Amino acid sequence: MEPSVAATSLAMPVPGSEDQVVGRRFIRLIEDELCWLRKHHDHPNRELFFDHVVVAQLIAFFNPAMKSLRKIEDIFDIPVVRKRLQLPRVPKSTLADGQRLFDPKLILPLIESLKRRLARHPHDARLDALTQKLLAVDGTFFAVAPRIAWAVYNSTQTGSVRAHVHFDLLQGVPDQATLTAGKDGEGQQLRAALQPRCFYVADRGFQSYELFRDILGMGSDFVVRLRKTASGEVLEHRPLTAEDRVSGVTSDCDIRIGWRDDQMPALPLLRRVEVTATDREGKTVTLILLTSRFDLPASMIALIYQHRWPIELFFRWLKCMACFKHFFSESQSGMTLQVYIAILGTLLIAVATGGKPNSYDYNLMVCAASGAAPIEEVLAVAAKRRAERERAAARDRARRLKNQPR
Repeated sequence: MEPSVAATSLAMPVPGSEDQVVGRRFIRLIEDELCWLRKHHDHPNRELFFDHVVVAQLIAFFNPAMKSLRKIEDIFDIPVVRKRLQLPRVPKSTLADGQRLFDPKLILPLIESLKRRLARHPHDARLDALTQKLLAVDGTFFAVAPRIAWAVYNSTQTGSVRAHVHFDLLQGVPDQATLTAGKDGEGQQLRAALQPRCFYVADRGFQSYELFRDILGMGSDFVVRLRKTASGEVLEHRPLTAEDRVSGVTSDCDIRIGWRDDQMPALPLLRRVEVTATDREGKTVTLILLTSRFDLPASMIALIYQHRWPIELFFRWLKCMACFKHFFSESQSGMTLQVYIAILGTLLIAVATGGKPNSYDYNLMVCAASGAAPIEEVLAVAAKRRAERERAAARDRARRLKNQPR
């Protein structure tokens, strides 16, 4: 039986999309930086360079079907693909060696270059009063094979690695990331990566008095959710404004944290703000927030912690978009490289679309990667969807302001 016209048209790629389905458009955004990578590791006897490795992994990032080194090798066995991307063959064994040997930190300048191209994405205008970089910090686990000795988590021989991420809340993109064994603590990694003039937003896993001291010593500030078991001496209660009460603030006081001065690091007075909020299941919960900022209204402290949620959404995006169910390498260097590539790909999408990536972008990128539509049309639809969501968010903000008690 002859196939129908409709079935034939669905099976054929869209005319003009062949040059775009492998992410070539995004690679063009960093051509100058890729040339720098080539010069950094140039050698007359080398055929596969670090920029080749980066491009190969970026193509895998933008094409969800490429989930193994063998599949990457197969793609670059096609002459027309090699010609379009100006890459040699990428044998599986050679790519595996390159991931293990090349230093993933060399990608960090590329990430910084892309971040400088991004403008602040739409956010609550009240956050503009902060002059510091607003960073949400957290970590997420990825399961790995138990044979990877450096990543064995516990006595059950479970393999796990943890990505420690600093997420810029005003730009809507990751600021930095490190990959360690799953057993490595979050607070320890944050202490090693502290920056001056930052405002850190963290959950209960970062409750550490030594960490608080180091953040303040770096000239930065923090908002951290405290465990209910945390002890401290309340020195003075602050009056609550009408805006504080609308924001769910139930208590605002100055506090001396801890209970054993002889076993505690020297900390100045801090501030505790209690907020009543509703979780995703509709239950009422009380958040106990500790901060080093005394000049901000309590409602602002609650607002800042509320904006921590985008880092959780980023972890969901990362796990959906990147092939972290199967790392391309078993070395810490190779796995870190793959995490950096995922961040690099996320930033490239943000630069191309003009905003932080979301689930709609992911769906459309899969459509382009499959050859179902040209990348230009995909980006046009993504821009349309983004504008719709921004208008809906503006209507929601206006409605909330209108319904606030006076």
